[in-house]
Formats: sequence, structure tokens, C-alpha cells
Amino acid sequence: MGKRNGKKASKVRTLGKLLAMLPVSCTLLYPIYLAAQLDVRQENYASTHIPQVFEGLKIAFVSDIHYGTFLKEDRVRKLVDTVNDMQPDLILLGGDYGETSQGAVEFFRLRPAFQARLGIFAVMGNHDRTMPESNLAVIQKEMQLCGIRPLVNDAIVLRRDGKSMAIAGVDDFYNGYPDLEKVALLCKDADFTLLLSHSPDLLPETYLLPRGPFYQLALCGHTHGGQVSLFGHALKSSSEYGDRFLSGWYCENGVDILVSNGVGTSLLPVRLGARPQIHLITLHSK
Repeated sequence: MGKRNGKKASKVRTLGKLLAMLPVSCTLLYPIYLAAQLDVRQENYASTHIPQVFEGLKIAFVSDIHYGTFLKEDRVRKLVDTVNDMQPDLILLGGDYGETSQGAVEFFRLRPAFQARLGIFAVMGNHDRTMPESNLAVIQKEMQLCGIRPLVNDAIVLRRDGKSMAIAGVDDFYNGYPDLEKVALLCKDADFTLLLSHSPDLLPETYLLPRGPFYQLALCGHTHGGQVSLFGHALKSSSEYGDRFLSGWYCENGVDILVSNGVGTSLLPVRLGARPQIHLITLHSK
């Protein structure tokens, strides 16, 4: 990083710390107030690929928590309580648990007591992969101690009455080592496959696989909905595709995509036009 960019980043971090000292309950400071709110989005998703035996299955999707300077332990506890109160069958965590890789370790050392009947599964985000690869093993260990299964180029398959649904997770697109062919092979016999990827920027890579996308539904985060978004356009996009995967539902190459605004913030504790959100997705067999 050049001296000029380094000074600019330092100024942004200093500004962020100063803004974090302001009261989040004051609506007059609306961008700061909004960043501390949380919407629960009720989503219904129907597909002909979903077997009838999985009708009504409920999935809680949570991404971009960014535990640290701007989101402290009290909000983590409230988040966990909110998710558990939804009584999901599955909880899927979409990455960026802390501000850095060490922050992700510290997040899981809080022992967030997520509860789901069929399990809790998680992928890594770019902020979780900011240290050498050896730190990945520490994060995975801490996840497991919380009862959370990490999915780093891995998949699990749920089976009922001869029908199957795969939950696949890839390593982070920017700072990790995603292995799409390996994950596709693990899911090849599933009736329905859900792909969990921190960044939607990975998805166009799946369109280029020899057999095309191996999943029917993808859940992603990373963009924060722009974090500061004016008239549906991010002031500064974190995606190499600009606003192509900004927020909400998309359909490309025969697959459905949900991009979450996520919970926390990055660089500055502010939001505008992109409310923090988590999702409760109910699956339906079309």
C-alpha cells in the first residue's frame, strides 16, 4: 500500500472509531442509527427441484456480522436471540464474522449459542481470511466448539425418504481458495442444492463449469447492499460487478440468488438506503 493510500485508510479508521462513540439510539444521527437496526426478512422460496419431503423447511441466513469496533458483544447476543426465536430448521452463516481474521476468532470465542434442529453451517468471508492460511484452522476449530460446521469447499447432504438436499459452501472468492469442481462433485446426486458463498462475485465462475451451475439457489452477502446506497446504486461498491448483485433477489443462468444486506458495517458505522437484515427463508416444493 502506498503512503497516500495508507494515510487515507488511517484517516478512515480514525473517523470510524470517532463515529462509533456516538449514540446509536439518536434518530437525528440517522445513518448511525440505521446501522444499529435489524430487519428480519420473511422469504418464501419455491422450486420444482425441492422434494415434497422438504416442504416448509425453514432456513435462517445471517451474513456480515463484523463483530468488533462497530458491533459489540451486546448486539451479538441480541442477534443470536433474534435468530433462535425464529426457530429455524437450519442456520446458515455467510461469512465476515469479525473485522479481521483474528476478529472472527474472537467472535466465535463469545460462544454464540445459535440453535437449529438440523444444524448450523458457515462459510468464510474476505475479512475472515485476512491472515495467513494457518489462521483458518483456528477459526474452524472455534466454530466447531460452538456446534457450527464450517463449509470450506465442502457440502452436507440431508436425506429424507429417499430424497436429498445438499448444502454446499465454498471458500472466500477474494482471499480464499474456492474449489468449485470439488463442491459440484459432492452435490452431483442431490435433488436440490443450495450454495452458500460469501461473495456473489463467485457465481459467474460457476456458469463456466462444464455442466454449468450445480445449484438451484445461492445465498450470498458481502455487498452490504452498498451500505450507503442512493436510488439503488452503491456509493462505493465492494463488488467487481458494481451494482449487478447489490441486494435482494436475482435470477441468472437458471439459478436463483439472494444477496443479503447483512448485519454489520465495514470502514464506518453508517448505513443509508441499505437496512441491516437477516432472513428466514421457507422452502416450498412447487
